[in-house]
Amino acid sequence: MTLWGATITGSVVDKETGEAIAGCSVYLEGTNIGTSTASNGYYRLDRVPRGNYNLVFSMISYKEIKRRVALENEASVLYENARLERAPIQMPAVEVSSRRIEFEQEVTASSFRIDKEALKHIPVMVERDLFRTLMTLPGVTFVSDFTSALYVRGGSPDQNLVLLDNMVLYNPFHFGGFLSTFMIDAVESVEFLTGGFPVRYGNRLSAVLDVESADPQPLGGYLSTSLLATEGAVWGRLGKFGGIVTARRTYFDKVIPIFLDFDFPYYFYDIHGKGSWRVTPKTRIEGTFFNTKDKLDLANQNIPIGAGWENRLITLRLIQELGDPWIAKVWIGWSGYMAHMQFSDILSDTNRIDDLSLRSMLVRAGETSTFEAGSEVSYTRFIYKTDAEPFAAYNIEGWPLYSSLYLSWRYKPLPVFLFQAGGRLSFYYGSYPDTLRDSLTGDVLGVDTLIRRDLQPELRLSAKYFLTADDAFNLSVGNFYQNLAMIMPQGGRIPTNFWIPAFGRYEAQQALHFIVGYEHLFADGSRARIEPYYKHYPYLLVFNEELDIADATWNIFTPGAGRAWGADFSIEKASGNLTGWVSYSLAFSRFISDTLEFYTNFDRRHNLNVLGTYDLGKNWRVNAHLTFASGMPYAGTLGRYRMWYWDSVRQEWRYYWITIEADRNSLRFPAYHRLDIGASKAWEFRWGTLTVRADIINLYNHKNVMLYYYDMSNEPPVQRSVNMIPFFPSVGVEARF
Repeated sequence: MTLWGATITGSVVDKETGEAIAGCSVYLEGTNIGTSTASNGYYRLDRVPRGNYNLVFSMISYKEIKRRVALENEASVLYENARLERAPIQMPAVEVSSRRIEFEQEVTASSFRIDKEALKHIPVMVERDLFRTLMTLPGVTFVSDFTSALYVRGGSPDQNLVLLDNMVLYNPFHFGGFLSTFMIDAVESVEFLTGGFPVRYGNRLSAVLDVESADPQPLGGYLSTSLLATEGAVWGRLGKFGGIVTARRTYFDKVIPIFLDFDFPYYFYDIHGKGSWRVTPKTRIEGTFFNTKDKLDLANQNIPIGAGWENRLITLRLIQELGDPWIAKVWIGWSGYMAHMQFSDILSDTNRIDDLSLRSMLVRAGETSTFEAGSEVSYTRFIYKTDAEPFAAYNIEGWPLYSSLYLSWRYKPLPVFLFQAGGRLSFYYGSYPDTLRDSLTGDVLGVDTLIRRDLQPELRLSAKYFLTADDAFNLSVGNFYQNLAMIMPQGGRIPTNFWIPAFGRYEAQQALHFIVGYEHLFADGSRARIEPYYKHYPYLLVFNEELDIADATWNIFTPGAGRAWGADFSIEKASGNLTGWVSYSLAFSRFISDTLEFYTNFDRRHNLNVLGTYDLGKNWRVNAHLTFASGMPYAGTLGRYRMWYWDSVRQEWRYYWITIEADRNSLRFPAYHRLDIGASKAWEFRWGTLTVRADIINLYNHKNVMLYYYDMSNEPPVQRSVNMIPFFPSVGVEARF
């Protein structure tokens, strides 16, 4: 309430889902009095003179609502809530309002939200891919063209929490990480946090990728085909029910033999479905099904290698409005992961995860203050089994229990100051009966039960100070725990996907984040940001490359510490015919063991991405993506020398070669750079839209080095390279109805 005007306040939600709508324009028709809803759907109009008005609620893709309101005196407070119904309304200015509200109401340090349109207009090789887009953001680097695994601010891929509808996905990649498992049209929203993430997220050290499945729309669908894959979807709504199913299947195994005299028996498929039921105006139930499978079998090529892996996820979500301003959400679900690798009869690796989780969230949203409380309980079965004949076999199997409670408070006491503080308390219990058997005799060499009980407190604080209406400083600090690790050889350019939880002598990994930043919001919703950061890792686990397989339980990991620091810069153009962004990262990443400190194999000093899409009109679009990145470290050979000795049998001097190895990760690959371009044209028909696209990857065919090896058939041996993706054209067709 103000001293010289009335107040109109309330909330705006989706009529069907009950979700808060951010960025909705709320104004009094015929006046200059108006605002936009905050991220929690709330709005407030102050200093309104008494009188009769038309109160308008207007939002892109929703039907406009207009109400007649009467303010009898300037001391009154009027509460007006609105439920908006979806409709194909086009209002580009609302996107700007949404960005303005995000800037003013959220502590957006290290946070990125990406819409579907941005994902669809980046040059591709096989399919549009979410992770390939994330790799162009500041703070994110990569190790090769053949993996879309994300290395965020000096952290390895296993330190990233990937959520689909609030359930963990353990392997969101396909073969070699070349593509992610997410199909763009199956995704409604994507939030990517590269550090300092809030306490609702736990059990990871570096970053969070929070993906929400697409909401069902009125009856429609699409079919898209490219050089090596076909993808399609169908969706619809009927009364209180709605659903969407998206599917994709590659045909590497069918196409590659046409062009090469080589059978490549590999394929994968993805299925992603979501259903919703509006039980009452205040109650909604949603369900998600997700299944991906990869299969590779080179036995017919006389290559004794076979591999396969699969993700499965099922979750149910209940959303219950408890009356303004309270809302409750509950998730229950299962996430399963299975991976297997076979090399002849010599080595067999198996990894299996069954994660049964229950999560809850209670939110009280207000204009200046928002409370959030939540809980999480996960009961997980882990199996990591290796059979290496004729040496030994081991089986690390356990059933860890992870539970946590958290509380978060976001408060804006002054127009120029906003902060968010939170605490998370987690308990980890792991019991692992370890059995070691001799692979030749099958005899049990030992049995032991390894138990861990850890209490893990986490505190996080983020704040924003507004210098002007368009400029702000950000600050974020916090500590983080992680109770599992991935087996990742330091020299590998493609990460493996075998997980092991903390057990026995191995503690939970830990990290501390310190982030400061400055951001500027332009009038059209574009944004510029710069963020220096420092990450300290008091305790890390890395795969022991000198593993004694006969005693794997005690030496599979090498404990150590680490540190990472740098600065990220980005500037975005969000409106006009030309849209895109430029990102640059300066980064350092070091691992510290008991005996030495060295750069990690994913330490990349400079990383630059320039992306642009230009709308030529008449449904023509062209796009380009330029990448430049300095070389990554590796451990290599500097030279060799002869060691002579006297052979008493042959009665002559003989020699053997001794190699001179460089210090660990002290050498660097050459700089990486690549230019990709693309174009698309759409035609509109009565039945829908037909789009044809063409892309060229690595336009000038630069030979980016993936690894070096020595050709020993020459004397002296010659160093040769294995290069990444060469010049590669791709075409695709998509029909939407």
